Amino acid sequence: MNEQRVRVWVQRFYDRPTLILQWVNPDTGQRRSKSARTTDCEKAEIARRDLEYELNHGTYQESSKLEWERFRELFEGEYLTGLRPRTRERYIGVLDVFERIIKPEKLGAVTERTISLFVKSMREQKRPGNGIGLAPMTIKNYLVALKTALGWAVQQKLLPSVPNFPKIRVPKKKPQPIPAESFEKLLAKAPDDLWRAYLQCGWWAGLRLSEARHLRWDPSDSFPWVDLEGNRIVVPAGFAKSAKDQWVPLHPVLRQALAELPRTGPEVFPFRTRKGKPPTRGAISHRVLNMAKKAGVKLSMHRLRKGFGCRAAKNLGKGGAAMLHELMRHSSMQITMDYYANVDDALQDAIVRIV
Repeated sequence: MNEQRVRVWVQRFYDRPTLILQWVNPDTGQRRSKSARTTDCEKAEIARRDLEYELNHGTYQESSKLEWERFRELFEGEYLTGLRPRTRERYIGVLDVFERIIKPEKLGAVTERTISLFVKSMREQKRPGNGIGLAPMTIKNYLVALKTALGWAVQQKLLPSVPNFPKIRVPKKKPQPIPAESFEKLLAKAPDDLWRAYLQCGWWAGLRLSEARHLRWDPSDSFPWVDLEGNRIVVPAGFAKSAKDQWVPLHPVLRQALAELPRTGPEVFPFRTRKGKPPTRGAISHRVLNMAKKAGVKLSMHRLRKGFGCRAAKNLGKGGAAMLHELMRHSSMQITMDYYANVDDALQDAIVRIV
């Protein structure tokens, strides 16, 4: 392999000298150049030697000039099309937030500094009814999605490398029971029967936000659907987080609420924005948080799901861990066992027996 040679030459812009580093790309034979970022000849010579070393040892990485908008088109068209609908939705939501905060123009402009500013903005972002700053777990999940997208760009040789991502510490909080009174207050602030039934999907079935949002009346291989004859809600493998068919039994209260809803189309919850479009995941989440704020309670669809798990765990006992695992559809049994971690009563009993 021939060694790369870099030369320094002077280019003038409006009679001002600019020092340029120039070399030949061995793969294409094209002449390449970049600014030495200095007008000092000695510093330019140091930059020349550094660049020459990087070129000859394979460590030089040139910033991608691909437009961010074009990269996103490629990523959504080639990578996201093979994923489940709710996974695609999550990636699109993350990229939307990233674009809104950072406003990237070039793919290669995404660096460690960019990621750091993104994290800072997420920590300072206002949340309806929950003060300031996204939860650490939310920030961590956003970074995982963004890192995956940039990793795909590296695989496709659209980007030389993935920038370093900061580690986000997530406090391991155990699921806590939710008083029924809190849920009743939230339910009272729902604007109509449609929203009340939607909230009950979290409280009485432990459905995730997206599972309830995409609920259908008729059998589907792509979306969750209501099986009134079988008295259950089916989550098909094409939609389920575990990529396998799952189902949740219908509680009598939830069954009645769903049965009384009007059928205006295939969707159980045909929510629409003022422009007549289906609301995004974030829009529905904010709507629930706003209801909770008006009710004076700190609840969300995710907390309603956790509340369901705590009530089920209490009724089933530890001997019913396998059953709770099926009800909650967790990725691991360890997550399920966290719902049995509330030992306050046991500690109180233990302290009085100490002699």
